[in-house]
Amino acid sequence: MNVLLLYHFFYPDTVVSARIMSDLAVELAQKGHSITVYTSNRLIRKDNKLCKQEEWNKVLIRRFSRTGFSQSNNIGRIINSISLQINWICHYFFERKKYDTIVVGTDPQFAWMIFPFIKLINRKVKLIHWCFDLFPEAIIANSSICVKALASLTKIYAFLCYRACDIIVDIGECMRKRLKKYNKNIDCCTLTPWALKEPDSIPKPDDKTREELFGKAKIGLLYSGTVGYAHNIKPFVELARECREKGIDAAFCFAGYGNCYHEQTSIITNEDTNIKLAGFASEEELEKRLAAADIHLVSLREGWEGIVVPSKFFGSLAMGRPVIFSGSEDSAIAQWCKEYSVGLLLDKNAVQFLTQTADNPSSIESLKENAFNTYHKFFSKDIVCNNWNELFL
Repeated sequence: MNVLLLYHFFYPDTVVSARIMSDLAVELAQKGHSITVYTSNRLIRKDNKLCKQEEWNKVLIRRFSRTGFSQSNNIGRIINSISLQINWICHYFFERKKYDTIVVGTDPQFAWMIFPFIKLINRKVKLIHWCFDLFPEAIIANSSICVKALASLTKIYAFLCYRACDIIVDIGECMRKRLKKYNKNIDCCTLTPWALKEPDSIPKPDDKTREELFGKAKIGLLYSGTVGYAHNIKPFVELARECREKGIDAAFCFAGYGNCYHEQTSIITNEDTNIKLAGFASEEELEKRLAAADIHLVSLREGWEGIVVPSKFFGSLAMGRPVIFSGSEDSAIAQWCKEYSVGLLLDKNAVQFLTQTADNPSSIESLKENAFNTYHKFFSKDIVCNNWNELFL
């Protein structure tokens, strides 16, 4: 099968979604497919430009120029997106008979704008959209009234665009419900992103790293990753305070970064003696940090369910760590926590759970084992990529 994959960022970029797309391309190439990638010639956090073309692990990478506006604001991202899509579609026109299947991700923003043009150029090609996050919904969820109004207007065109798809791949049931509003008859399947670290067995905590993050506490709870507009870690700060007031021997660490990290952690005071902050960890240090905790913390702000699905959930399970989730009961993560018993919602029962766990720390070992086994049964890279392969057959 000749497959064309379109995504804004790709190897050698290290951002999570670029790594996932790069892994997918390599896995499909190893399964015998001919894989070509259209991407941009820029890295997400650096200004240097990459070479126009290279072959990497049997994957042909073609990089196209785009405008160089900052990716830190919506206007800049949209202009970059449009310029990149124009270059992609112009080049695709001359290769329109080469590909059997095209997979389009959700970066750049509004990538669905290209769908009708792909089908107009070659109506026989199989068009698959892998939806990591939703636009304009993400903009509408966190913008001024004027910007929300403008973003909402794009939904009119989105209805046309989604109807050009043959298959939409979502990453959770709540996302599928939103996508079905654009095209209720579209074929959908759920294929989640996998963890970047997939240890062969449940890793044991490194004593030094654990003490740095949690001191001598019996239970260590870790939030690791981005704190952006879609996340709210303040409920976890409140949980930590309740644990301290009740004398529960549990320590919390917020090892994050992002647009809202400093704002949300600013509420922490000197009285919060069971809370520590940690900065960005390199990939080499990340596994030790993730393994140091007994429980991982995952957050999704109310109203964002189905717009994004925090990838840290899959990383937690891969490390054999159960989660406490702060978010809507309607979100995919809440549903997976209940279905697979890999975590619990942040509610009044959370304090009772931590009390029992602190009194009997060994009780969490069975939860770790279940989280690890659940990941490898349903969410691992091998499982997901095999399911991707079946879409092409």
